[in-house]
Amino acid sequence: METIGEKLKIAREYLGLTQEQVAKTLGISRNAIINIENNSRSVKSNELFNFSKLYGITMEEIVSDEKQINMNFSTFASGFEKLSKKDQQEILNLIKFKNSYKE
Repeated sequence: METIGEKLKIAREYLGLTQEQVAKTLGISRNAIINIENNSRSVKSNELFNFSKLYGITMEEIVSDEKQINMNFSTFASGFEKLSKKDQQEILNLIKFKNSYKE
């Protein structure tokens, strides 16, 4: 079972962000990021919210003992919502095509 710090580190690395970039974006020190990821410091509720928004995952995924972060789906879903309807439809058509190609 992954800790909150481990989940945040996995999410950060998956997105290709450095601790410095995250610290700057969230307005906290790099040492705070290091300590959070090492579970040496707890995460404040407002920080948890900001991590969630930055990483494109829910707060539940971060804190829950029952769920592991599914970065592929969360990242895709977050990015998909921001696309135009036309672009969304093109992606859905590509998925249908790829699925039919596998059969």
